[in-house]
Amino acid sequence: MASSILDEMAHNYNLASVRVFAMMLPKIFKSLYRHIYVNQSRINQLRSLMNEYPVVFLPTHRSYIDFLLVSYVCFHYDLTIPVVAAAQDFLGMRFVSTLLRNSGAFFIHRTGSTPQQDPLYWSLLNEYIQQHLHNGDAPVEFFIEGTRSRTGKWLLPPKLGMLSMCLEAYVKGQVPDMFLVPVSITYDRILEENLYAYELLGVPKPKESMSGLLRARSILAEDFGSIHAVFGEPISVHALKHIKGKVASYTADYPVLDQVITDLGRLLEFPKAPLHQFIAGNKDSVIHSAKL
Repeated sequence: MASSILDEMAHNYNLASVRVFAMMLPKIFKSLYRHIYVNQSRINQLRSLMNEYPVVFLPTHRSYIDFLLVSYVCFHYDLTIPVVAAAQDFLGMRFVSTLLRNSGAFFIHRTGSTPQQDPLYWSLLNEYIQQHLHNGDAPVEFFIEGTRSRTGKWLLPPKLGMLSMCLEAYVKGQVPDMFLVPVSITYDRILEENLYAYELLGVPKPKESMSGLLRARSILAEDFGSIHAVFGEPISVHALKHIKGKVASYTADYPVLDQVITDLGRLLEFPKAPLHQFIAGNKDSVIHSAKL
């Protein structure tokens, strides 16, 4: 039972798949976007941090492109590609799910069970994430909102489950510290804008499938403007006052987590500077489509 859960969940890095993405993504991004803006000074800071401590990326989530963007930026700047939490919905797209798994995605139950209903599954997921942080092989990435924002609001209420699993690795003493890195990803236009409009009108969300992906290839001819990816100030978990000397448990100690989340809510400041100021201050940090 445990082995079948892990076989379905686990990622499986494969250099050939990473190279396929390295060839595909520049062409896709060149077709869709004019520029990708990145604050390169923070990338240089992350490079030194990732050599010493585990890092957890916490991107905003508005588009399926988010799954690819942080990994692509890391690849472009020669940083270790993160392991990324993806919903099991993608397993229905056989070719895509294999490519994602071999490039660092691991697949999780987003809904349908709780730790009380399925303790084996959640214990394995907990240990899987903590072993990644303990071994320090790669950063961990997940979307703290849990799902894509469909209304244009800045952030959905945070989901505490995976964050608590990461924090538990620190309070158990498995790692001396870890750094949480908020990542603000904004788009001039999102690929799913028509889909979101239909969903707001009450049309059910279509299931992810290869046929749907193939039907959507016509968007490659459209202009979606630019992407702005801003990596925020890394937050040291060791510096969070409420977590020192505490033992947080995913299933038993939510008051501690609530206090930690209060701290994080204050510290996870996603950049809100006017766009023209950000671009003016990061002209040397633009990944031009023509150079992808």
